[in-house]
Amino acid sequence: MAEPTRPPKRRKPDEDREIDYLMCGQCNTPCYIFDMDGSRIVDATCLVCGNDNITLFNVGEEAGSEDA
Repeated sequence: MAEPTRPPKRRKPDEDREIDYLMCGQCNTPCYIFDMDGSRIVDATCLVCGNDNITLFNVGEEAGSEDA
């Protein structure tokens, strides 16, 4: 009989993730000026293009990602 496979590693819950930066959806620049409430973007500003519409930002990579 085959040995059972192990389940994949679980990701941290979103509220425990440390976000290094957001990506601006207008100019694709990493932005480091932002506020989060758990996994929700509350405030963000892109210093390159001036975008401050939080719906146009995406979460960047996780801090300490070891998948690389």
